[in-house]
Amino acid sequence: MEGAWRKVPGPLAISTDEIHQIASLLLVTDTAALAWRRMQPHKMTSSWALAYLKEAYRKHTLESAAHEANIRDVFRRLRFARIEPILFKGWAIARLYPEAGLRPYGDLDLWMQPADLGKFNDLHSKADAAYSVKPHVSFYPQYARSFADVMVHSQLVPLGDIQVRVPGDEDHLRLICLHFLYHGGWRPLWLCDIALMTELAGTGFDWDLCVGSNRKHADWIACAIGLAHHLLGANVSGTPVEKRARSLPRWLITAVLRQWEKGGGISFAENVSFSLPRRAPNLGALVTTLREHWRNPVQASVEMNAWFNQAPRLPLQLGSAVRHIPRFKKYFNKENRRP
Repeated sequence: MEGAWRKVPGPLAISTDEIHQIASLLLVTDTAALAWRRMQPHKMTSSWALAYLKEAYRKHTLESAAHEANIRDVFRRLRFARIEPILFKGWAIARLYPEAGLRPYGDLDLWMQPADLGKFNDLHSKADAAYSVKPHVSFYPQYARSFADVMVHSQLVPLGDIQVRVPGDEDHLRLICLHFLYHGGWRPLWLCDIALMTELAGTGFDWDLCVGSNRKHADWIACAIGLAHHLLGANVSGTPVEKRARSLPRWLITAVLRQWEKGGGISFAENVSFSLPRRAPNLGALVTTLREHWRNPVQASVEMNAWFNQAPRLPLQLGSAVRHIPRFKKYFNKENRRP
């Protein structure tokens, strides 16, 4: 995946056998289209794996056109109702890639003022839209941005016959770094987003605005960018986070690689979920539930609001598990009271 987000990817050294080994992981993590583009400048032997990657590339390219039509539709309807949202992630990042379809996405994440949420829900339910919109009125506490703060630095970007409002680059990079860490670093595609936005940050990029004044959370963002550097070869030269990005705690890189090795599927989704599944009230089910919701070192560090230093992560993982005991207890007591 190294450099797949660039207009001109560099040399690639990979064999057909190696492609076969990683093809399934590329498909389930939505990085197949990027991988296919990465391999195009090189003469690769035809294989079933390459055929699947090419098909994913075609599929995401077609889907991108439908998504763009949906974005135009929702912005028209919301503006008619005097709601001005900000589109995060999804197309707001996909538009920065060299080709349509390289960065697949599904839901449309819209941030709006709390006062507009009720009006949005009424409007969207009546519209019977064939696409999914996720409205937000806040993000992670560590994001430390209000809607008004982000609106000031937001930008209008043309999409066909309308202007789509997206966050400023500084606010957006901050969010996608935190988003990646909050979910335990489980999706390689999100790290490609971080690599892309880091390399696009030019001389006018306000790094102080991006990382913020909180030293710990600024360090989190630098570490997320550092992961893009170590695992994907993102260029961090000349950035204020360069020193930190080049020197990460060993456990952080290992934790993300182990998370990626787990692949996709239901068990993968459950592992990064922050919700409780429905379980029968018995000891075996409780053990299974606790195991499925055991935080990886990245998640535990974020949940416990810890520094990303060299200290062992196991105490934080245990602390995170203890924090969830009241939730488990409340849930299982409720189940036991059922007739």
